This record gives sequence, structure tokens and C-alpha cells, in this order.
Amino acid sequence: MGILKKIVFVFLILGATNHISAETITLFAASDLRFALDEAKELFLKDKKNDKVEAIYGSSGKGMQQIQNGAPYHLYFSANEDFVENLYKSGHVTKPSKLYAVGRVVLWSKNKNFNPKNGFENLREPWVKKIAIANPSHAPYGEKAKEALENFGVYEDIKSKLVLGENISQTAQFIESGAADIGVIALSLALAPTISKGKNPDYYLIDSNLHKPLLQGYSITKYAAQSLLAREFYDFMGSSEAKEILKKYGFEVK
Repeated sequence: MGILKKIVFVFLILGATNHISAETITLFAASDLRFALDEAKELFLKDKKNDKVEAIYGSSGKGMQQIQNGAPYHLYFSANEDFVENLYKSGHVTKPSKLYAVGRVVLWSKNKNFNPKNGFENLREPWVKKIAIANPSHAPYGEKAKEALENFGVYEDIKSKLVLGENISQTAQFIESGAADIGVIALSLALAPTISKGKNPDYYLIDSNLHKPLLQGYSITKYAAQSLLAREFYDFMGSSEAKEILKKYGFEVK
């Protein structure tokens, strides 16, 4: 074999090796993670030229249902760790739920009359016609919003004004677009650059004693049992670098 043919042969082998080693994984994640996880993905892939990490965001309950029905997700990040445990018991994920963060909920509005210092009393103001929360039946943030409103004693007074988002991102969009005057969203979304516009966002941080803790967990799916990249990303999300990103968006990490 001539020297030129040897060089071509080596490049072909290297190209094939790189092609084989390159991997794309898909995550399903709760909508509150959209901005934090996008930032974490970027950091994780910094030194991985060929690998890709794609993410689908939605309500945790809908994600659980999709995985149960065979959706090809490699990792599942839920705003309710019980959903991950359910999947583990049924064999759809390979590990018990691993806690990645505790979420917080806030009352948020773009209306000029909104006063964060007045807390839930804002909901009784005449300018409030529609109040957005995520659907409590499948969205953990909606469940906690309802708990907080009930425990504060305002739920029965305002339930006729409720507008339900499919997930917490859609709930925030309702408020941002003016389809709702005010609502309960994830702190992580209130701190997101697209909402805060680089300014100190106006929100009322809801007392965590008014609802059960938003314990959020993740795991590797059975579909991804042999995926090296899925395992690497799973480990990365437990790293100090990933935790710093989560804290930046208002998540409590341990």
C-alpha cells in the first residue's frame, strides 16, 4: 500500500471511529428547568464536539406518561420525584430518583399595579380578572400553587378566575402575554433572562410552608441503559458546576 493510500486509509478509520463514538441523547425535563438545563447542556458539551444533547420540556406528569408509552427519552427530569420513583418501580428507569433540586414558587405579574410586598392580597385587587396556575392534575407546580392558595385561604375566592396552563412555561406565557393578569409560576422562570430582561424581577416569593416541598428528581431511562453519554450527563448534573447553574435560577440544591 502506497503512502498516500495509507494516509487516506487512516483518515477513513478515524472518521469512522469518530462517527461511531458520536452520540445524541434526548432528555425530557419539567418546564421549570428550561433555562437552567439549557445552560447546563452548553457547559457539558463544551469539550464534546460531536455529541448532542436535545431536550423536550413539558409537564412532569405528561413526561411520565410518554415514557410509560415507550417514548425514546434517555433521561427524565421531574419536578416531582415521586413520578421518577413510579417509573423505577415499573421498570421504565434504571435507578431510583436522584434529587437534583428543590423548587420554589412565586406570585408574578407584569401589571403596573402589582405590588410584591402585598403578597397574596394582590389577588383580591379589582385589576385582577384572570389568574394563571399550571394544571394541578399533572403539573407539580400547579399542585403546589393550589396547595398554597388553599392554605392561605384564598383559593375558594379566586378559583373562578383561574386559567390553567398545560405546564409551568405556558403558565408564565399566559401572564407575559396578558392572557392572565397574575399567576403562580416557578422562581426559575421569574429569574430567566427572557422574563426579567436583565432587571430585578418583580415577584412575591411564596412561603414554602404553605405547600409540600417541590422535591425534584431524575434518572436514566431503560431505553438509555447502554448509553455512555446519558450516564455522563446523569453524573454531570450532580456536579458542583451544574449545582451552581441551578442555584443561579433560584433552585435550592443539596
